[in-house]
Amino acid sequence: MRASWGKTGNQAIPLYEFYPAYVINNYTFGNEIATGYLQQKMSNKDLTWETTTQTDIGLDLYASKSRLGITLDYYNKVTDGILLALPIPGVIGLEPPLQNAGSVLNRGVELMLTWRDSFREVSYSVTGNLAVNKNKIQDLAGSGPYKTTSSTDPMTIRAEGLPIDSHWGYLTGGLFQTQEEVDHYPTLFENTKPGDVKYLDLNGDGKITPEDMTYLGNTFPKYTFGLNGTVSWKGFELYMQWQGAADVDVRLTGALIEMGNQEGFTHEIYAGNVWTPENLDARFPRPVKFDLRNVHSSDRVIFDGSYLRLKTLQLAYTIPQHIFRRFYVNRARVSLTGTNLLTFSALNEWNLDPEIPSGRASYYPQTSVYSLGINLEF
Repeated sequence: MRASWGKTGNQAIPLYEFYPAYVINNYTFGNEIATGYLQQKMSNKDLTWETTTQTDIGLDLYASKSRLGITLDYYNKVTDGILLALPIPGVIGLEPPLQNAGSVLNRGVELMLTWRDSFREVSYSVTGNLAVNKNKIQDLAGSGPYKTTSSTDPMTIRAEGLPIDSHWGYLTGGLFQTQEEVDHYPTLFENTKPGDVKYLDLNGDGKITPEDMTYLGNTFPKYTFGLNGTVSWKGFELYMQWQGAADVDVRLTGALIEMGNQEGFTHEIYAGNVWTPENLDARFPRPVKFDLRNVHSSDRVIFDGSYLRLKTLQLAYTIPQHIFRRFYVNRARVSLTGTNLLTFSALNEWNLDPEIPSGRASYYPQTSVYSLGINLEF
């Protein structure tokens, strides 16, 4: 059994936030340009580090003559005093200072299982691991929520009770199919037509407004997992490593999701799959030009970022020592290794690496690499 408790500070706070700072400001005096100084932002002399308090309880268990190994950890991590620019009365005339006000909880379980065994000339080991993390903003000192402003870019929210930087936007009910359906349902934009996205009126006030936006998913995975194993036989060794994540979502934006709206490139996934009066069951809305009405932040542009990847596969052979003894070689080993060989993900249809961050897909994907190695020990 293991148990630990600790408290650490994060000193990565902006410099000089604790005293009044003045900036140069030019103004007109006597029909001439004069230079003056003014304070733009309030200072906070009580500013201090963010503080993280963590409790961990663990168990290391070995059984069946140490062939079975189990490692289990439970942790509770609370970060208090997170820096926030809380609102202040406008009559003060200054920007609000940073204050130690926020609190975020990370709580989870980490499990690792290992089995080692051998029979005859074959030996093997298999290790699997699983981590489950619950992230939640506990306190914003009565302020917030804090949202990013543009709904045509990745839109996130920081609000009490939600995971930090959660995806935020509209829920949708498919595409409008007829003009009659358009006329009898509130729309986000004027001149909405059949084939446009149907944003849902969640609060039932007969209008589509930002008040209808809601939580759409996690930007950080709740589950991460992996599996690796080794099999050895008569100098041969086969090693593989799998990794993955689940309950995580990716928001696509820019040319990739805009269907050529801004005269950018389009993905082949759109071919024959956009709405027309003759293609009512299409997956994507009607094509429009210089009009982003159908790509506002919603569940239609949020994609499942879960994945399982064969990260490494290696086949190696240790050459018998007597073959190279005359050359004073104590050990010779050759290996063939492949990296990023297989990936199972819903984002495969977009030809995207599932570990891509939300945005315009401006991310260099992890490529498959094959290598041949020779190791000699003298």
